[in-house]
Amino acid sequence: KSDVAGKSPRDLVYRDYKDFDMSGKKVGIGQLEVVSLDLLTDVKDALYDEISKIKQEGGYHSIFLMLTDIMKEGTEMLAVTDNTSVVEKAFGKKLEGKSVWLDGVMSRKKQVVPPLENAFASL
Repeated sequence: KSDVAGKSPRDLVYRDYKDFDMSGKKVGIGQLEVVSLDLLTDVKDALYDEISKIKQEGGYHSIFLMLTDIMKEGTEMLAVTDNTSVVEKAFGKKLEGKSVWLDGVMSRKKQVVPPLENAFASL
């Protein structure tokens, strides 16, 4: 799951990716697990560009890509969204540029989807 060398940005985004309906909004959430976020430094901009393209192509409200650092036990979440306040509502932190660091967040199912669903419900 943590091998990124030689993979296209789109392949990396879709490696572990799911679509969700959050209060009628189309949302996509992908996750890449790596032993160190340093492995993604060279491809981070390309990953962001890719989720921006996918958002446009698919008519999404938001696409989030979790870059999960197994050693640091946390996730840098790239976000392309029509409403940046959903990130703040869900996690109590503002996006810093294109992403937000979520300390201790490792699980999409348990730690990312429920707070995002609550945030979308309150829009």
